[in-house]
Amino acid sequence: MPGQIKIDDGSGNYTILTNAGSLGSDKTITIPNETATLATTNGITGADQWRLTTDQTTQADVTNWERGDSLLQGSYIGTGMTHSSGVFTFPKTGLWFVLVGGHMVTTTTNGIGDLRLTATDDNFSTNSDIATGRIKSGTGDDESKIYISSFVNISDTTNDKVKVRFLLAGTVTLKGSTTTNETEITFVRLGDT
Repeated sequence: MPGQIKIDDGSGNYTILTNAGSLGSDKTITIPNETATLATTNGITGADQWRLTTDQTTQADVTNWERGDSLLQGSYIGTGMTHSSGVFTFPKTGLWFVLVGGHMVTTTTNGIGDLRLTATDDNFSTNSDIATGRIKSGTGDDESKIYISSFVNISDTTNDKVKVRFLLAGTVTLKGSTTTNETEITFVRLGDT
C-alpha cells in the first residue's frame, strides 16, 4: 500500500503511514506552526572551471583564462564565474571551494615556481595569499603538476574576489593550452553560510 499522510489532532503532529500500512510502524513528524519555504534545488548550485590558454613565463598575475570548451567541457552550474584581468568574481554568496591546478616546467638549476591563490574582501585594495604551492628543481628539467585549494566564504559579491599569481626564480613555465586543462581553476559552491 502506498504511503499516506494523516493529519492528527490539529496540534501540528502528522502521522505518516509506511508502505507496510501497519499502525505499529507509523512515524510521527512534528511540523512547527510557522511559515517556511522549502528549497526547490538540491545539491550543488554553483560550479565552474576555467583554464590558462597560453604558457606564462613571467612573474605576474595569471590573466589569460578561458572557460574550457573541449569535448564535454564548457558547461557550468548556476550563473557562472566572471573574470576580468585575472580577477574572478563570484555570482552568489556562500561557501565556495576553490581548487587551482598548475602544470609547471623548470629548465634552470635551482629554478623555483610558486603558484598562489590570492583573496580580497575589498576589491583588491588589499589582499592576502590563502593557498600556495611550489616546484623547485635540482639540476633543471623538472616538471610537476601541483594543486592548491581553499574554502572561501563569500559574503559580498562586489568586494570578495580571488586571483592566481605566478612567481618564479630562474626559467620556469606555467603551462597553458586552449585544448586541454594544463593549468586550471575550479569553483564549487558548497552552500549557504
